Amino acid sequence: MSIQIVILGLLNKEPYHPYEMKKVIIEKKWDQLFSVTDGNLYHAIRKLKANKWIEEQKTEEVNNRPSRTVYRITQEGTNHLASSIGEVFQQKSMDPGSLYPALLFIHPSHLIEMKPLIIDWITDLDNKSESEMKYDMQIPNLIHKHYKSINIAHKNFLQEVINHIESLIAHANEDD
Repeated sequence: MSIQIVILGLLNKEPYHPYEMKKVIIEKKWDQLFSVTDGNLYHAIRKLKANKWIEEQKTEEVNNRPSRTVYRITQEGTNHLASSIGEVFQQKSMDPGSLYPALLFIHPSHLIEMKPLIIDWITDLDNKSESEMKYDMQIPNLIHKHYKSINIAHKNFLQEVINHIESLIAHANEDD
């Protein structure tokens, strides 16, 4: 789903040819955050097109090369992007391949909807971090300690996301 969120997010800003999408992803170094290959990019485009979330805008020829197709997002695609991002937060998965694309493409109009989902996620992480377990063996104790420290790091990261969202919401309200 992550590559689909990235494609829809990019197309939500402007139409692109798949090669241009990959170029943007690499220029922004997002390929270090989640897997992007020609194979998964084109597979996702076929799937998005089959679901009518994107459509061909035009076919163009550049410098005597084979023709290439430029895609744009549909209204259904815009709706699917928003619901896919919401789903990432509802699932509460810290998998960077899902979380980072969702964070990259949260639309300002959806910030208010996402905030309670993230706050709920932080609460869950708080509860997990507070649990204490004592094991008879050292390795399970180390694993539990590591698990707690990861949850605390995730909670702190999500709190920074909330702070940023609140800042964006406040800024948007000032503009009204």
